Amino acid sequence: MTTRAIWLVVGSVMAALMTHGVGVATSQSRPTSQVPMKVTYVQLFPGPDGETHFRDVSVPLTLEAVAPPAPAYALSPLEPATTSRHVVFPAHWGADDRARGILHNASSARYIAVRSGTMWIKASDGETRQFKAGDVLQVLDVAPSKGHTTWVGDDPVVALYSNHP
Repeated sequence: MTTRAIWLVVGSVMAALMTHGVGVATSQSRPTSQVPMKVTYVQLFPGPDGETHFRDVSVPLTLEAVAPPAPAYALSPLEPATTSRHVVFPAHWGADDRARGILHNASSARYIAVRSGTMWIKASDGETRQFKAGDVLQVLDVAPSKGHTTWVGDDPVVALYSNHP
């Protein structure tokens, strides 16, 4: 993956965080002293026994002027990314798995930025969370974890995957 592609992925994830109201504003909209200094996202992870759980993860931000003369803005530390792809889940995708209690694993560790639509994920511990446009989650429950169930509402879900090692 090229450096430009990695920055496009990072930018898309940060844009989704900002859309959800946890991101940072430009200095034109608020003074820099009011810029949030952390972002928070949901993580789906396996415990030592393979059971999957949700937790909220906060990432600290640092105010930096990275493209002078543009004003400074808040940035997280860089994280490696390997590939990215756009995905569309059709309406009602996963409804049968939900009804039958079928779990699956993520094919690789990734961030998911939901661009439109509504989806739900149920961890193997029974907790269910809803994700909609602007939400970002990190999925770490690759095999051999117990997995999760995902299903989509009445409209398709458009998302961006950013896979990482």
